[in-house]
Amino acid sequence: AVVSTQSTRGPLVIYKEANGITNAFRNLPGVSLLNVNRLILLHLAPGGHLGRFCIWTETAFQALAEIYSSETQPRDVMKNADLTRINNSDEIQRDDRPTKDQKRP
Repeated sequence: AVVSTQSTRGPLVIYKEANGITNAFRNLPGVSLLNVNRLILLHLAPGGHLGRFCIWTETAFQALAEIYSSETQPRDVMKNADLTRINNSDEIQRDDRPTKDQKRP
C-alpha cells in the first residue's frame, strides 16, 4: 500500500474583524483562521495545490478592494494554466535537466 506523506488541510476561515470568530472556531479540528490582512498564497494553496475550501466573511471579502486597489490587483501571469501540458511539452523537456540517480548508503 502506498502511504501519502502529504497531510490534508481543513477549511480556512478568512475574516477581517475577529468579533468572537476566533473563539467560535478554535475547538473545531482542522479549521484554520486567518486575518485578511495576513493573507498569503501558502495558506490558500498549501504545498502549491489549489482547491482548499475557503470561507470568507463578508467584511473580509469587501476588504480585498481596500488591500488590492485597482492598480495593484493580482492579474493572471500565465495564459495557459495546464501545468502538466506545459511541463510535458517538447520545449520544456528539451531544456529540462535529467534526473539524478540517488545513491543510498
